[in-house]
Amino acid sequence: MILKAVILFLAFMGLLAIFGKKKVTKKKPPAKRVETAQKCPKCGSYRIGTGDCACGKS
Repeated sequence: MILKAVILFLAFMGLLAIFGKKKVTKKKPPAKRVETAQKCPKCGSYRIGTGDCACGKS
């Protein structure tokens, strides 16, 4: 009886894994490229947002 329950549980988990992978594989938007990120003209570090650089030179 316990063996039958374990086999059914494993079969159910296998089916969930198969259908779960099919639903997760949607097309995702491409990640932002680092080349398009803005750099500080003075120190060369990447700028986050629209504020001033952390170096305080620009």
